[in-house]
Amino acid sequence: MKPHTNLITVLLAGGLLMSGPEVQALDASQRMARKLYDEKHEAIVWVSAVLRVSLAAAGSTDTPLNIPDQERTVDLLGTIIDPSGLVVVSHSQIDPSRELNERQINTPGGLVNLEATVTLKEIRVTLADGTEIPAEQVMKDQDLDLSFIRIKTDSKEADGVTIHAIDLGRHATPGISEEVITLSRTPEVLSRVPSVAIGQVTSIVKRPRTFIRVTGDVPGCPTFTRDGRVVGISVRRTMKDKGSASVLLPAEDVLEIVHQARAIQAGP
Repeated sequence: MKPHTNLITVLLAGGLLMSGPEVQALDASQRMARKLYDEKHEAIVWVSAVLRVSLAAAGSTDTPLNIPDQERTVDLLGTIIDPSGLVVVSHSQIDPSRELNERQINTPGGLVNLEATVTLKEIRVTLADGTEIPAEQVMKDQDLDLSFIRIKTDSKEADGVTIHAIDLGRHATPGISEEVITLSRTPEVLSRVPSVAIGQVTSIVKRPRTFIRVTGDVPGCPTFTRDGRVVGISVRRTMKDKGSASVLLPAEDVLEIVHQARAIQAGP
């Protein structure tokens, strides 16, 4: 037997080289990642919102803060989940009020807890081809960190535009350590091109409800199984005084709220 053949035999016997099935599994993930990249990237969009942030002293009218309202612009990723133009985003990305409400400031009367109110003044969705279309918020669930944005398909900016959506109804729950695929986009500095990442399920939380922890997830973006079914949408799980963590809210749970959002008639 030739020396190099002996070496390969030893490596295989010791598990230091991947066997055929392992190579095939890796190839399957890569193939699906490329397929999702090619076929689903148009459902991942950038959302830009102009916010008016008002701050007051929580629970008291005796301690005026004299802080003028502020305007800020936020950019975040979202996923089109219905051909009608319904987009889901991570609510905490578009509304920082919960984060602001946990802060304190010094005043002549001592420490004061902040109470923040955020008003969405203007929302625009940037599609994969760069088209910017006005949109509006139709529903939110702060506890689940979900916000639903409706693209104004009747606007002049949307004339002739095709809306591409992912199907949340085709979903699955992977097991611990299984490979998953997250689809997102790069920021504007990198031209907002599609981005894909192969990750892994690291934990599954069952209480108080199901959350799935994976590597490589991106707020507001979908994660898929290796056969292309949707696992969930990435959100922030927050507990008062306990911090927060990035998790996937299962697609079937998101879909329940989508049915409610579809039924809401947005204003003019």
